[in-house]
Amino acid sequence: MLGKIAKRIERDRMLPPCGRLGVAVSGGADSVALLHALEELLPGRELCVVHLNHCLRGRESDEDEGFVRALAATRGHPVQIRREDVSARAGRRRPNLEAAGRAHRHAFFQALIANGECTAVATGHTRSDQAETVLFRLLRGAGGLGLGGIWPAHGWGLVRPMIDVSRAEVLEFLRSRSLDWREDSTNRDASFARNRLRHSLLPDLRSDWNAQLDAALARTADWALEEEKYWRLRTAELLRRCTRVSPAGLLLDAGRARALHAAELRRLVRLILAGLGRGPSGAGFEHVEAVRSLVASQRGTGSVDLPGAWVERSFSTVRFVAGRAREAPAFRCPLPVPGLVEIPGTDGTVLRTRIVGPADAPRLYNRRDIALLNAERIPGRLSLRSWRPGDRYQPAGMGVATKIKHLFQQERICSWERGGWPLVTVARGSSGAGRIVWARRFGPAEEFAAGKAARRAVAVDEIGGSE
Repeated sequence: MLGKIAKRIERDRMLPPCGRLGVAVSGGADSVALLHALEELLPGRELCVVHLNHCLRGRESDEDEGFVRALAATRGHPVQIRREDVSARAGRRRPNLEAAGRAHRHAFFQALIANGECTAVATGHTRSDQAETVLFRLLRGAGGLGLGGIWPAHGWGLVRPMIDVSRAEVLEFLRSRSLDWREDSTNRDASFARNRLRHSLLPDLRSDWNAQLDAALARTADWALEEEKYWRLRTAELLRRCTRVSPAGLLLDAGRARALHAAELRRLVRLILAGLGRGPSGAGFEHVEAVRSLVASQRGTGSVDLPGAWVERSFSTVRFVAGRAREAPAFRCPLPVPGLVEIPGTDGTVLRTRIVGPADAPRLYNRRDIALLNAERIPGRLSLRSWRPGDRYQPAGMGVATKIKHLFQQERICSWERGGWPLVTVARGSSGAGRIVWARRFGPAEEFAAGKAARRAVAVDEIGGSE
């Protein structure tokens, strides 16, 4: 057993070269064995006993805590103990309790590492735990990530040196050294699915199908884990290549995504959904396939409403938004000349106006990013507002007036960009309605555009933000 632990530590470079190592001790056989094994393998290394009392079994939980305190004192180690009433937040349903307990343990370990109490925390998960986890997830229909089972190490400092050791080897180690441990009474409760798997299904499978089933499942986990590490690197590369972040959400290039293998696209979609808060366990197969169908569709529009995420397509772009998509707010405000006005709903994009005389107008005339308005033709004050359905005007150089909606379609402007699309208008009459004198990307209106001979012009351009 000691040889397997030492080999795994070296293989995965699990432990920082120095500093206090936390050892998570519940009082059970596995964690007690881990503490004694690390004492033998790491003579002189400072160890700290770490224990979280979940407060789930009343007096029995308190006795476990007392056992751990006494063990730490006997072995001469400092101890870090926290009490958390897990059931108060998770309820009494077993899956909720297990998930909540794990979350509390990890938060406790991370806090110890962040505070400098430990450089890493080791837990006593064994190959038997790995076999149970892999089989449990396989029966639930897990993919590659799920079949990777219990990871031997996490980058933030959690390590599992006994992941290659069987439960039988643990018990043999303890008995050979006359070591005591605690038994959790709930581990025999057949109402829990994992206990039925441990005490009924796995023994039957070992007897009837494969006496080395634990080792076979552990190999499956190791194989899947290494492939998962590769896929994480590959998917991160695909994320950089196929997506970009905008104020509207995360945008996926459907053309590039369609060229990916189905396995690559599934992984990419899962990663995106995980980034929106739909973690790997929440992004089910049907969710991923619904998004994949949207990407692969030959139609330029469509949407998928997922729990906690909204996905929609416009032309060749697919947008991912956490929660529900919200319409861009309509806006209208004065536009001073000269002056600066931040365009509402953007990440700081500003519309700028300047007065330009005859000396500067020719230099700016051919700039695509700057529009020149004939100041002498503007009959009143300018306003900045958002596009509204039905808006129409005649861009300079275009023979007829047209609806801006048609210009959106011609320029393939995505549907979610249109709501806050900025227009500049000039008041007409006492009603406050106005003629459009400029629109983003489409430029000045024909009747207000400044020619090369204009003596005085208003220059309009956008600065800052990501537009």
